Amino acid sequence: MHRLSHVCPKSRFLFCMSIIYLFAFSSLYIQLPVPKDGADFLHNPSILRFSELFGLNTYYMMELLIILGVLLSFMAFFSESFRTMTVYFALWIFYLSVFKAGQVFLWFQWDILLLEAGALTVLLAGVDMIIFRFPSYTASDGISLWLIRWLLFRLMFASGVVKLTSKCPLWWGLSALDWHFQSQCIPTPAAYYFHYLPKWLLHLAVAVTLILEIIFPFLFFLPLRGIRIFSFYSQIMLQLLIIITGNYNFFNLLTIVLCYSLLTDYEFPLTL
Repeated sequence: MHRLSHVCPKSRFLFCMSIIYLFAFSSLYIQLPVPKDGADFLHNPSILRFSELFGLNTYYMMELLIILGVLLSFMAFFSESFRTMTVYFALWIFYLSVFKAGQVFLWFQWDILLLEAGALTVLLAGVDMIIFRFPSYTASDGISLWLIRWLLFRLMFASGVVKLTSKCPLWWGLSALDWHFQSQCIPTPAAYYFHYLPKWLLHLAVAVTLILEIIFPFLFFLPLRGIRIFSFYSQIMLQLLIIITGNYNFFNLLTIVLCYSLLTDYEFPLTL
């Protein structure tokens, strides 16, 4: 049987952010082992300063925060009961502490984006804790989702504008993709085949990318649902193509999650 069932935008976004946090903390745990002579970067003002209260040195306190981050994000992913302000605030504090300790090793665009999106996630989760019973969607949730939409706008618009303000002739000449697939840090196997696409198609792709990043973000705020849905799928397609051709950690997945703020009143077809 098919029916249309309204999917609460708040629940959908919190669920997806739990997955992003799970990816982020799991990745950090795998990369954590550091030789003793290379651990000086750990000393930085953060919650790690309280490690002595737990009888741990800075390194083991950092490991503990990452493990707690993995556990909390997994529980929030698995159960809606854990998608609360307290849990998401803890996840944000843990990641902020690790971010400050990691310094240049974590000063990537996706780390900063996760911290900003994480702060908005705390606001969206609100005071809907286990011991309280509030409506699944309130007026304050709408404000939080608009802030998330504003974050998405700033991300996409800045990503497009910086390409042109850099005065790089490759972007202005629409030939950036002639070199991008082979010069990016971690290309995927598919990048090889994209590199050899016809030049006219690559140049067209650059033009479409600039349009999606500079012009389309203004559609995010239009009151017409159809236009916002169109802009949603356009941004999703762009992010999926980037994922297929390059490895940028959870950056593009997080961008896709932010795109869900465009569908605040959209009904998804569910099959029972």
